[in-house]
Amino acid sequence: MKARLQNVKTQGRWWRHLSPHRPWIYLVYLVLPFAPWFYGVPAGETLAVTIVATALFLCLFVFAMIRRDWTSLPAALAVQLLGFWLLGVNPGAAVYLIFAVAMMARIRDRQWQRIGLAAWLAALVAGCLATGVPWLYSLAYLVFGAIIAAATAWSARSEEREAVREEMEADAAARAVEAERQRIARDLHDLLGHTLSVVTLKADLANRLFDADPGRAKAELAAIQQIGRDALAEVREAVTGLRVRPLAEVAGEIAGRLRDAGLEVSLDLPADANLSDMAAGAFGMVVREGATNVLRHAGARRVAISLHTDAAGLVLTLADDGRGGARFAGRGLDGLRQRLAEAGMTLHTARGLDGRGSALRAVWPAGTGDTAS
Repeated sequence: MKARLQNVKTQGRWWRHLSPHRPWIYLVYLVLPFAPWFYGVPAGETLAVTIVATALFLCLFVFAMIRRDWTSLPAALAVQLLGFWLLGVNPGAAVYLIFAVAMMARIRDRQWQRIGLAAWLAALVAGCLATGVPWLYSLAYLVFGAIIAAATAWSARSEEREAVREEMEADAAARAVEAERQRIARDLHDLLGHTLSVVTLKADLANRLFDADPGRAKAELAAIQQIGRDALAEVREAVTGLRVRPLAEVAGEIAGRLRDAGLEVSLDLPADANLSDMAAGAFGMVVREGATNVLRHAGARRVAISLHTDAAGLVLTLADDGRGGARFAGRGLDGLRQRLAEAGMTLHTARGLDGRGSALRAVWPAGTGDTAS
């Protein structure tokens, strides 16, 4: 979490670093120790001391702004000591005292921050007494330092809140992308699993009929061609999420494919069923997965697909008289159960037709607004 938070803080456009919430903007006040140079550049030892002190301060300041932990405390005290040492020869060095309190105020840990501010106050009093700073100047350092400490602590908290907000937005975007990827993968599994099962059966049939009944074999190949076109359109719709096909359309198409595979199919869907897109899409997934299991595993002769309302809610049932295809469904059925659960639905398996085979029973809870007669 901490590493991700740090990554968020370092991202963004370059001008974000000029925000008042960024510590580097404070360096503009570093011009104060050089203000006397406008009247004349010092020579010899004073010049060298000023340059070395500035370089040392920059190292300590950058270190403290990056670390922002207890190690900032000795760094800030060193900057404060540097300010008192230079104060006798350069009044502008008083800015180092203010930089020191800003370094203390940006410590993340509240307890260490309070310790640091108390240490800065004690060092300020001791330094002013030791160097003989007039009481009026000392009071000015104290007041200005308190203002800077409060402003710096507030800006640090604002920076952290902004970083957390950006991280949450990035996480939300990543979750949305992952959810869409999972949706596409599951839709493709549902669509292609069923389609390829039908194509395989028809291709096997066409191969067996190629010599005995060329006309029938040709018809099966034409059906495979049409199934491929339909599957391509469905894949495009699944990837783009353009629309949800009505349940009657999906169930009718799958019932036709089951009949083409030699099964007797009973389809009982109310003509006046009032289904939302979510319910229609969920029930369509159940029909596809159930039909795929029947074709792959059940060895059934009859299939019944029905939609009705009972005390539990709106119920879609797909049952067969085979050898229990749903029991051999594997991950496809587990994934379908998870997807329905995300929509507030439940999926159950039961005995199939005439006590043989298996049945899928998907329940859309009552009170959702979807109805069927």
